[in-house]
Amino acid sequence: MKILTVLTMATLLLTVGCQNTVNTVENSEKQAQVTTIQDTRVITDRFLRDRLKIIRVNVAENSDGFLQVQVEALNDRVGYLGQFWSWLTDANPYRVNYKFSWFDDAGMAVATDLSIWKQVIVKPGETINFRSVAPTAKCRDFTLSLQEAE
Repeated sequence: MKILTVLTMATLLLTVGCQNTVNTVENSEKQAQVTTIQDTRVITDRFLRDRLKIIRVNVAENSDGFLQVQVEALNDRVGYLGQFWSWLTDANPYRVNYKFSWFDDAGMAVATDLSIWKQVIVKPGETINFRSVAPTAKCRDFTLSLQEAE
C-alpha cells in the first residue's frame, strides 16, 4: 500500500513538474476576459479549431495607404488533461503553419511572393499575433490560413 502511494505521488509530481505553460503580464487597463470570435477571413484546419482560439482581428491602413493586419490568437491547450494529451501526441509546444493571401477591391487575388507558408511555435497558454502588410495599396481584403504543422 505504501509503495502504491509513493508511486502515485511520484507520478503526479512528475507530470505536474513537466507542464510547460506561458505566463503573460499585461497592463492593468486590459480586460481579463478572453472571448473567441468567428471571422470568415481566418481559415483553420479541424485540428487547430479546438486548440488555437482567434481573439481579435485588427485591420488598419498605414501612412502609405497599405492595409496592415494583426490577428491575435490564443493557444488554450492548458491544464493537466490538455497538457497530458499534448505530451502524448508530441504537440507541445505546438507548431502552426500560416499564410496571408491578399485581395483587391474586386475580390481578385493579388499575386505576391509574400504569400508563402511560414511556421511559428506556440506554447500552451501563449498569445500570438499573426501580422502582415498588404503588398500593394490596391489590396482591400485578406485571408489568413492556419494549419497544424506536420
